Amino acid sequence: RLECRSALALLGAMARRSPPARRCICLVLAALLAGWSRFLVCTFTALHPMAAPRSPTVARRGWADPGWNWGSPFGTAHDLAMGVRANLDTRAVRESWLEQALAGQVDVEDIKLALGLRIQHAARQGIDGNGAGRRLMSDMAACKYEGPDGPGSLLQDLDALCLALPAAPSFSDAPAGVGRSAARALAGMGFLEGGL
Repeated sequence: RLECRSALALLGAMARRSPPARRCICLVLAALLAGWSRFLVCTFTALHPMAAPRSPTVARRGWADPGWNWGSPFGTAHDLAMGVRANLDTRAVRESWLEQALAGQVDVEDIKLALGLRIQHAARQGIDGNGAGRRLMSDMAACKYEGPDGPGSLLQDLDALCLALPAAPSFSDAPAGVGRSAARALAGMGFLEGGL
């Protein structure tokens, strides 16, 4: 994901300094690389700062965003889910991503999206801790983990989920936090083997 962001940043920088024809090519390449349809809108906003919303209260990303539409084939959640699935498509990449999560280097929004996707599979397979995973996913969809108190609530609920998962590893050498608890829950629900 970091490599993708670096490539996108490079293409965005090239687009800002390029003549219009080359700018279009950079934008199309970036959109293909990103794997989601709304990238062009985000890039337009980045290239034209006057078009950006000025209010800091506008949700630009996450479960509280009005365009999120969790569970729908349309919306930001679906677009980002396609990219996350593509980025975490092999066991080796998933292992590396879990290590980054354990080190606190994965954004909490990326963690929540991966959790939601994995819980969907785990619930169907009956390995979500007797419904504990499904409840956590429902709480995410209800925006329980948004706002300033969100990460603390998420940490508590992830720890409760891990207690319900017999296969959740402890990862006791990693620092406590959302990253470690999410990594435990994901691993306990077959993330490494089954992906998203």
